[in-house]
Amino acid sequence: MQRLDLTAADLARASDEDAQGALERVRAAQSLSWETRFTDLLQDLPEPERDDAVRALRSLVEHVRQHASGSGASAGTGGFAVSGDVIMKATNGSVVAGVVNGGVRVDPPKPGPVQD
Repeated sequence: MQRLDLTAADLARASDEDAQGALERVRAAQSLSWETRFTDLLQDLPEPERDDAVRALRSLVEHVRQHASGSGASAGTGGFAVSGDVIMKATNGSVVAGVVNGGVRVDPPKPGPVQD
């Protein structure tokens, strides 16, 4: 359980960082690490126990897929994450954006003083 807690802490820390791609790098590293652990475990088990373990793991994966909260999409601070299609349209001089960092003006700026 300690390794699971450490993994959760690493993922939480990475999702709070503003560094580009930090969460994806941590996810990839943790995924590889856990894949190796499970592969080693399954290879070391006698066949009947291995078959039981494989069934249990498949059941767990299916349970997580059915009950996972959220869409699976994830974005850091100020990000925009979507799982699926996104269609955004700007019409009649309006503005559309996934993320806006700063002001947006829809009307033209007022003319300034006459310059020679």
